[in-house]
Amino acid sequence: MTGTPSKRSFKNSVVLCSLLACMAAARAGSPGGLSIAAIAGEGGAPYTSAVRQFLADYKADGIECGEYALNLENVYTANLPPQLTSDLAIAAVKDKAKRKQLGKILTGYRDKTLTHGFDGVLAYEVKGAQLRLYGISGWSGLKVVVSSLPVGEARDQKKFDIAACKAVASLPVLTVP
Repeated sequence: MTGTPSKRSFKNSVVLCSLLACMAAARAGSPGGLSIAAIAGEGGAPYTSAVRQFLADYKADGIECGEYALNLENVYTANLPPQLTSDLAIAAVKDKAKRKQLGKILTGYRDKTLTHGFDGVLAYEVKGAQLRLYGISGWSGLKVVVSSLPVGEARDQKKFDIAACKAVASLPVLTVP
């Protein structure tokens, strides 16, 4: 690049601003809401009905969960791909190779409703006296979001909804517009 250092800096700033503007414009036409697979890990099966109610509550009244706006489109608790196991989902929380494997399963799944696969998974398990909810993106490069709730409070649907919302609200929609 030719020119003085201040001209180069200005040109670099203009290029950077242009790229950022293009990214913002691309997001403006983003697709519908998240498509999530919900899967119970060890001890989590009793909370599957709470996950279903979470979706019903979201559709009926919306759910406030802090700085992120929750935008759900589909939450599957049944008829999941057979290779999508609770063991794989829970292992993906700490193992990057498992997270990559999980991401391929999630984004590769298709049915009549999901033409672009799942955006992520909500995995949940009981660890000690805590119900742990994990929001795992289908894009393996993102960090897993963990939300915990004491088991005694997990039967309170409002508290469960907030914990589930925290786990999935920051996950991106992976489909292209």
